[in-house]
Amino acid sequence: MDKELTPPQREERKFTVTVSSPSDCKRILSIEIPQEEVELEKAEVLKKYRRELKVPGFRRGKVPLRYIEKNFGDAIHTDAVQNLLPVVYEEALRREGIEPLGHPKFENVQADQSGKINVDVAVEVRPSVKIEGYRNVTVAVEKREIGDEEVEKALENLQAGFATYRVVDREPREGDYLIIDYAPVLDSGEVDEKEMIRNYPVDLASGNLFPELRDGLIGMPLGEEKRITVTYPDDIPNQELRGKQRTFYVSLREVKEKVIPEIDDAFAKRIGEDIPDLNSLKERIRNDLVEDEERRYKREVEEKIIDEIIETNPFDVPEVMVDNYLTSLIEEDRRRRPTVPSEMDREKEIRELFRETAVRNVKKYFVLLAVKSQEELVVEEEEVDERINEIVNKGGEKVEELKAFFNHPKHRSSLVDQILEEKVINFLRENADVKAA
Repeated sequence: MDKELTPPQREERKFTVTVSSPSDCKRILSIEIPQEEVELEKAEVLKKYRRELKVPGFRRGKVPLRYIEKNFGDAIHTDAVQNLLPVVYEEALRREGIEPLGHPKFENVQADQSGKINVDVAVEVRPSVKIEGYRNVTVAVEKREIGDEEVEKALENLQAGFATYRVVDREPREGDYLIIDYAPVLDSGEVDEKEMIRNYPVDLASGNLFPELRDGLIGMPLGEEKRITVTYPDDIPNQELRGKQRTFYVSLREVKEKVIPEIDDAFAKRIGEDIPDLNSLKERIRNDLVEDEERRYKREVEEKIIDEIIETNPFDVPEVMVDNYLTSLIEEDRRRRPTVPSEMDREKEIRELFRETAVRNVKKYFVLLAVKSQEELVVEEEEVDERINEIVNKGGEKVEELKAFFNHPKHRSSLVDQILEEKVINFLRENADVKAA
């Protein structure tokens, strides 16, 4: 009679682990699981098979163990290995005090039927970053003056923003707004109906149109269909399309002309009830531009300080954090372009185009973290409460909603992180040598 294989209860699995550090962001856990541990796990799997296996001539749970081992030995061994690896990996992390980023990579798995298991597990970790020379960083930044010319330009942009469109029964002209249907034309000369985009808006004033498309649409009779061949510019991100031509089917459905309001006192009053005349509007614009310039100036000072610190303190960053940043950009791109046909290489383009930015932003995160730690900067509860009160007081009718929002520990913690980042940036700015460019 077969005896039930019952492994003894154990608090911790037996294995050995050696940790190596190929880089500051990577750890390799070389794990060896002894044969006795493998056999114990195989016994557990064998019991599970016996409970669940259906074999003609035997009641469930009564199939002989020797029969199961003979016919399902390989599967039992595979299941045991698959059960052991993640469990032992987690125990190895706890034993070594490693906090991984992202998912592990199991490499060089050696697990034959005869005995022990050997495996290398590669994980990424946060680098240990110590920053030097972050005080008295010298940067040069231009501070722009806001004059009448900047005010007039902003006023014209505001005027354009209040423009309206009216449908007209004529051919398109420069500056018109069109509604078209379009689709690529296949090599066979047929229109690719599956890729047809209908009711697509086209602003002829936009600087992003293909010149051939703009020229082809201007003067095109309403309701007419035509084919327009465009040439992709040499600086397009997709290298495979550079300099190549493509023909599109276009149908003109509607033409709208832009109606721009006069800039006068009446226009000023449309902008805000507290703006009585045009001079008051210009003063409001000037003040806004001065505030915008001050914010731009501070941001540029901050970014140049960070760039200088990164330059003088080289370190690697985890690839998983770079990938997460790029993935967020791709998701945002999809949200912004829901009606645009998907391009197979679009994700690849974004990853290539913004990889350097992603690496730099992850490095910025670790620079700020290191300065915070080295300077022992903290956020007091009073500071958090004061910031919440500022936000709530500006909330208008949403006071109670805002209070409830910041009562949530997660949201309060995010606000603490935001205030702490501001403190670090202010510290760097106050201790920098900022010169006029």
